[in-house]
Amino acid sequence: MKKQWSRLSFIELYVGAICLYDFGYRNEATYWFYSAQYEGRQFALLVNQNKLGSIGDPAFELYHSEEAFFELVGPDINGYAFSDVDSLVAILRKVQSANRTVRDLQRIYPGIAFKDKSSWQRTNEDLNSGLGTLAVQSTNRKAEIAQQRAQNGTQAPFSHLTSKQFPGGLYPTSIDLRAP
Repeated sequence: MKKQWSRLSFIELYVGAICLYDFGYRNEATYWFYSAQYEGRQFALLVNQNKLGSIGDPAFELYHSEEAFFELVGPDINGYAFSDVDSLVAILRKVQSANRTVRDLQRIYPGIAFKDKSSWQRTNEDLNSGLGTLAVQSTNRKAEIAQQRAQNGTQAPFSHLTSKQFPGGLYPTSIDLRAP
């Protein structure tokens, strides 16, 4: 999948994130999850919403699947990821850096109508900036996040989880911050 990264849809990235998480490669899964979320949001912003169609139409189904994947996968991956904000921020920065330009969406999603390409880069810059804002806010609120997680019980189910180093992963790091 790594060799085909530029061709993967956000759905494939979400599925990859789920598999990686389940096999214990949680930092890598977090990278894939945030990449999928980014690509899904990018899709939603750039698809021609006047040509989505309705239930059963590919554009309509893709548009609505991003939210569904986020709702299903987000609680587990974010539950894990926010237990170490510094590691999460490093991952967010890597996702941000990898998405400075828009991939070939027409190749990834053949037959889907998108907005005019002249708007793609500016829309992507705004999306990318939003991810940077999340990274800054997470860093600035690290103590508050930890306190909230302890108080609302979010930390407990994730505090024991570790992450295995994924060989040749897309989230390259020489040190796994969570390794036992």
